[in-house]
Amino acid sequence: MSKPLRDDLLSLLALQVVDSQIDKARATLAATDNGSAALGLYNTRKKEAEVLRAVATKAQTNQKDAELKLETIETKRKHEEKRLYSGSVTGSRDLENLQKELDMLVRQKDSAEEVVLLAMDAAAEAVAIAENAEKEQLLQASRFKKTRASYEARHKELTVEFEGLKAPRDTAEREISDKSLLARYEALRGKKNGGGVACSGIGEDDACGACHTRVNSQSASAARRGETLVSCEHCARILTPLA
Repeated sequence: MSKPLRDDLLSLLALQVVDSQIDKARATLAATDNGSAALGLYNTRKKEAEVLRAVATKAQTNQKDAELKLETIETKRKHEEKRLYSGSVTGSRDLENLQKELDMLVRQKDSAEEVVLLAMDAAAEAVAIAENAEKEQLLQASRFKKTRASYEARHKELTVEFEGLKAPRDTAEREISDKSLLARYEALRGKKNGGGVACSGIGEDDACGACHTRVNSQSASAARRGETLVSCEHCARILTPLA
């Protein structure tokens, strides 16, 4: 059974109030940080830390190689020195060659020690850089978890809010007997410049409650009575009585 237009317009305004609450909740959720940026930064930090840890591992391997080479030279030097002073080598030529070998090993030892010191410094620096990167990675992981937890809590709150608005929206929609009016309302809500607001009450100052532009007094009066369908001359929204 068709209802008076005024009643349909009041029901339409009630529907708009509920829809605006839903739109606001959706906008709040859309504006809430869901942690995607923090996750992206965490993944970047993770990759950086992995690369720097690989560099540190390589530097430590180079240090061990240098230390092993030094150890080999030192072992050989001690062996040759033992031969020199053991009396097992007696020929002058052999002694001369052995002394030359020892002198060369000493030079190699000195050079290898320098290499070891440089390798130690490089490894220590690389390890420190890698550890700092790993700390930053852990810090970013913590930031992401906190942001995501906050988002999920907010999402849960808004989901409850959405569910609570379903019943009043269904009720308001059912109370509109003129389905063409409802279709017009939905079409206006879908327009990009409408911001989801398709109808608005007309105030005693003859101004549209949505765009706040004054309409002519005749149209304002008709909208307040709710006897005919009136649209705002400026924003084209449906004008309704306030009560």
